[in-house]
Amino acid sequence: MKKSAVVSILIVLALLLFSSSIYVVNEDEVAVTKTLGRIVAVVVSPGEEGIVKENLGNTQLANIRITDQKGLHFKIPFFQTVEKYTAKYLTYTSLPQKVNTADSRRVEVQMYAQYRVIDPATFNKIVVTKSEANQRMDDDVYPTIINSVNKLEFNDFFDQEILENLLDKEQEQLNERMVKQFGLYVSDIGISRKTFPLTNISTIEEKMTKEIEKESAQSIAEGDSIYNKKIALVDAAKAQVLANAVEVAAVIKADADAEAIRTYQEALSVDLEFYRFITRMDIYTNISGSTIFLDKENPVFSYLNDLKYEEGATSTTAPTE
Repeated sequence: MKKSAVVSILIVLALLLFSSSIYVVNEDEVAVTKTLGRIVAVVVSPGEEGIVKENLGNTQLANIRITDQKGLHFKIPFFQTVEKYTAKYLTYTSLPQKVNTADSRRVEVQMYAQYRVIDPATFNKIVVTKSEANQRMDDDVYPTIINSVNKLEFNDFFDQEILENLLDKEQEQLNERMVKQFGLYVSDIGISRKTFPLTNISTIEEKMTKEIEKESAQSIAEGDSIYNKKIALVDAAKAQVLANAVEVAAVIKADADAEAIRTYQEALSVDLEFYRFITRMDIYTNISGSTIFLDKENPVFSYLNDLKYEEGATSTTAPTE
């Protein structure tokens, strides 16, 4: 019976020793192993071993063992302790705060951040708890948002694309500090709420109205400028068309006048006396119904006398019609 009792005690002690020698790191956890309070090993998330090794390269923790293998691990009972931290993303939400934009507009903002423990060794040494991590968000991440708001004009601040591009640039610089100093990686930062202080609504409305009027006046001026340019182009085209038409008409008229002159010249060269006769007949037509006095030596009488003789007339008085 004594031997059985001793064996049972030994088995219990062995089980206790074995249970004290193993620990399990789940997939959503990271862990730190300490020997008498000094960090000797860490378990990190898969693929982040190189990041942690580089982060610890110039510190007192440069020679600790780093592995990204989760699951069952062993430790020295009673001499080594293990501290685990969640590797899940944690959410930080700030208190509302009034800030100024670059053009001195006051707005009230509330920001958020998504972060997680990426380097458990640095986190264990500096931060330790989630509440302390949130305090780091207040001290380091929150000012980043405020500085970003201070750099933007009021209208740009409410342009989501402009704000996100600026925060992305700030986030890169922020993570360089957060990983190195606290072992925390910030995956996302942003503003969850934007409101106007009630005391500033009337001032904001007035400024927005002035900006709208300014933009409207500028748009009208640009429209007038475009309209005047279009009118000038149309007038220039019209003048060009008219000039071309006048030039073509002048050429046509010159050709017609030349043709008429040629026709007259040809007619004159055929029978000049007939041309004179026709011309005088036109004169008679034009003076029809009128009384005129002609010198007896006027060549017209010779034509009239010839006509009378041909008609058998005996009078020598010149007719008026």
